[in-house]
Amino acid sequence: MSKKDEVRDKEVFKERDVFKNDETSPTKEHGLMIKIDSHLDRVTADMNNYTNLLGSLERKLFLNSVLSYIIFLILIISLSYLVFKERNRSLVNENALLKTTIIQNSSKIMELNDKISGYKTTTQKTETLLEEFSNATSDPKKLVDDYEALDKQFFSKVEISFFQERINKLKLDLSIRFYENGKNFFESNSYSKAVTEFSESLKYNPKNPYINEINFFLGIAYLRMKKYSECIPYLEKAMVNNFDRNKADDILFFLGNAYEHLSNNTKAKEYYKKIIEQYSTGDKYWEAKKRWAQIEKN
Repeated sequence: MSKKDEVRDKEVFKERDVFKNDETSPTKEHGLMIKIDSHLDRVTADMNNYTNLLGSLERKLFLNSVLSYIIFLILIISLSYLVFKERNRSLVNENALLKTTIIQNSSKIMELNDKISGYKTTTQKTETLLEEFSNATSDPKKLVDDYEALDKQFFSKVEISFFQERINKLKLDLSIRFYENGKNFFESNSYSKAVTEFSESLKYNPKNPYINEINFFLGIAYLRMKKYSECIPYLEKAMVNNFDRNKADDILFFLGNAYEHLSNNTKAKEYYKKIIEQYSTGDKYWEAKKRWAQIEKN
């Protein structure tokens, strides 16, 4: 209770006491009643104000409660969303990692399957090749080609050693056979077939004992076929290796002739000049001098 209320109540009680002490005075009694009524009206008004204020406070408290509940609910929803979002991001990352792992494992499985398939295929072909090696009528070229086509990663050291020794011998025999075939075709002016045979000879044995002769014959064959760009590398190799001193001026002349047909007169004159200066007694001396003079004249 406030001080104001206490003062008012004291006045009311004081007036009541006065009324008791002076009951015989009608005028005073009437005035006292007016005062009491006045106080009662003020008290009633105050009570109404208090009631209204209390109602307003209750409404505010209710609204604050509702607002607090809504804020709390929003916070819960926001927190749940953040948790869900983080969990979803984590699941996405895990899913991506899982996909990558699956792809890698699938690739490894495919690679392993390929190796297994390759091993089975190689094993079957190796068994067939062994049978062919034991057959005296087998084609040496087919034996070598079949062996070269095999995947050697599935071979043991013993198998490699077994095959390599026999394959090397077959390659040497084949290279000599193709070289001799090439010479025969060359001498019969079948230059295209000669090129094929000489190329096969080099294919089966790059360190062919007849490699210098093969380079020479390939160069001349291409020259006779008018394939001047193809003939030059082989003739230059034959010249560098100098396999036959008696044919040096021939090689120089053929090189000059090839460059002349390619309209490279500078290089052509260079080779013709070498013949003139170094091989004055050679078979190609006068021809080279004639060609050099013709180029100079033009």
